[in-house]
Amino acid sequence: MDPIALAILLFAVGFALIIAEALLPAYGIIGVGGLICVLGGLGVCFWINQWLGGGLLIAMLAASPFVGAWWVKIWPRTAVGKRMVLQTVAGTPKVITIRIGSTGTVVSELRPGGVCEIAGERVPAVSEHEMIRAGTKVRVVGIVDDRAIVREISV
Repeated sequence: MDPIALAILLFAVGFALIIAEALLPAYGIIGVGGLICVLGGLGVCFWINQWLGGGLLIAMLAASPFVGAWWVKIWPRTAVGKRMVLQTVAGTPKVITIRIGSTGTVVSELRPGGVCEIAGERVPAVSEHEMIRAGTKVRVVGIVDDRAIVREISV
């Protein structure tokens, strides 16, 4: 067989096997075969002419980050990718709209964390100093990591 035809055949089979590995759950076996074929094709190119082999090696190394980034973008849309990549959760997260100085009631005991009802919304809260019993009136004195820092209102 002509060396040029052999190199083209090895590259074609190698890339086909690598794509098949990405689309089929073969645990890397097909991909290793594809990598061996591509490296064999590169070796044949070096055997034909060292400049041809070197140029192809540099071109493959330069193109690999772009091909990898493209594949990372495309792969989750494939049949296997859809089964392996977590999908986004429907809906948007609720935005807490409480302000410092707002008042509310403790729903569950704050030891120091719990839940308070402030401005008609149940929000995660943390007591500033001590445990606060359920039903106690509190005031928001700070907000850290989307949690209200509350202090008991003394009557």
